[in-house]
Amino acid sequence: MLDKIFKKHYSKRYAYLLDAIFLLISIEIILFLNNSNIIIRSQLDKIIFILICLLNITLFRGYVMLLRFTTFIDIGKIASGLITSIIIYALYINASTRSHYNYLLLLFYFSLSFLALYRLVIKILFARASKEQKLLNTVLFGAGVNGLMTKKALDDSNSINVSAFIDDDKSKIGRSIEGKKVLGLDTKLENFIKENKINQVIITTDKLRQKRKNELFNFFKDKGVKIFNLPSIDKYATSQGILGNLKPILIEDLLKRDEIKIDIEKNISQYKNKVILVTGAAGSIGSEIVRQLIFYSPKTLILLDQAELELFNLKNELLRNKIPTKLVFLLQSITDLALVKECFKKYKIDVVFHAAAYKHVYMTESMPSSAIINNILGTRNIVDCSIEYRIPNLVFVSTDKAVNPSNVMGASKRIAEIYVSNKSDNSKTKIITTRFGNVLGSSGSVVPIFKKQILEGGPLTLTHPEITRFFMTITEACQLVLEAGATGEGGEIYVFDMGKPVKIYDLAVSMIRLSGYIENQDIDIEYNGLRPGEKLYEELLTDKENLKKSHNDLIYIAQKEKFDRDKINKINNLIEFSLIGKEPKVLVKIMKEIVPEYKSMNSEFESLD
Repeated sequence: MLDKIFKKHYSKRYAYLLDAIFLLISIEIILFLNNSNIIIRSQLDKIIFILICLLNITLFRGYVMLLRFTTFIDIGKIASGLITSIIIYALYINASTRSHYNYLLLLFYFSLSFLALYRLVIKILFARASKEQKLLNTVLFGAGVNGLMTKKALDDSNSINVSAFIDDDKSKIGRSIEGKKVLGLDTKLENFIKENKINQVIITTDKLRQKRKNELFNFFKDKGVKIFNLPSIDKYATSQGILGNLKPILIEDLLKRDEIKIDIEKNISQYKNKVILVTGAAGSIGSEIVRQLIFYSPKTLILLDQAELELFNLKNELLRNKIPTKLVFLLQSITDLALVKECFKKYKIDVVFHAAAYKHVYMTESMPSSAIINNILGTRNIVDCSIEYRIPNLVFVSTDKAVNPSNVMGASKRIAEIYVSNKSDNSKTKIITTRFGNVLGSSGSVVPIFKKQILEGGPLTLTHPEITRFFMTITEACQLVLEAGATGEGGEIYVFDMGKPVKIYDLAVSMIRLSGYIENQDIDIEYNGLRPGEKLYEELLTDKENLKKSHNDLIYIAQKEKFDRDKINKINNLIEFSLIGKEPKVLVKIMKEIVPEYKSMNSEFESLD
């Protein structure tokens, strides 16, 4: 019944009619209190008073609003109209005694009270009628201006009921805003969530530190409460509104760091108006390096990759954005020395970012020769050509799997590091290595695999309950790669601060919870054993490396190791043996001689240790 009545847009005539009725009720109350009828003397006086009130409320624009959306501003307009009406009516009846004024004040009081009260009743009834049967009980994090504005916007929603606020400010905790409690992140909130069946939390501030956001997520994830981000008021006010701007918290939001401080000026001086070559440009790391380089306005970007479709997609993306930088797309492999040399001959390159690599542990474990040819020979070609053609700067992108490697992929990257380090000695080309852990969203990363498994309804497959990894977002990793490239002096290994290692089990649970499910209830988690070459944890430093701080809090410099010429000879022999198709065990045995700390795990090559 209420739904049919209050969901319609009423015309002004309903407001005039209701006001007239309640003004008449006010008059009758005054007549009951005023036995001598000193201010209402006849039926004509009743009509005149009602007409004066309706006219003045109209003049003060008291009927512009819809009854169901009445605010205190609208009540103020009605009050102004009534005050003017009482003054005019007092002149009409020649009010002169104290009794006249007392009863006129009472008439104003009852008139305003009834006119305001029925409007508020209609507003409340409409709010109840317009809400869906199943409301989303919501708590807002942030009891400031953003929180209040968010509540006001959500009050008109058909599906959300704001139950309370949360805030870190102790002076606000225990108080209330528009009748809603302000709670802290404590046991009282836990009880409140249970008692009020809270469905979701909306973070109404974009100034929340990353550590606090993680604490919030950890607090709510075991309680079946979803968490959403909301941009600041000025961001959503001009777009699709508050509900359209609610964004689920992604796993990337929880694992990323607070804003990384970048030396913009140094980066500009290093990359602006320069010719830059990016190998592996169509890959997840390479393509993000390209996107970030565009910000610094290089003269030419040479994008080299052997992946046809991915390079085509990147080309379409960049051309669609109509950037001023000249773009050159090269569909070729870094293992083809003749083509690589042709590239270096043709273009006067200033900076090289070498990101091309085979990175999948399982695939490279079954094909060591492919890893050796692509990761080691390819790196040798890029490094040798950079030195031969006097390229000023070369940045080599490595991985934490190169440290104390347990698989072919990690060992191949460590051997590439050794070659790079050796060649950086006495070279006019500034050659630096950057080393970091797993990148969220990169090809082969566990995150897109988990996302796909969640979409399919599970199960999520893990190799081991205790396995841990370092994680960094693609954006963060590439920001630091560019920063290292702009500040390196040559010969350094830059190690990025990856934060604390993350248990893959915890990652899986978090992703399930962020998707609105419960692990091992809605979506199962299963274990299928460690894969060939896989170890439980990764490291960022070898036993012979020590860290020292750089200018950036998130970048460290590893102490450089010295390698004799014999290592380089063995590396060249390893490449030659791979090219002529030597047996995998022969190749891996040589790799272990070059990298003594390489110990295979869960692999057929364990017998060689």
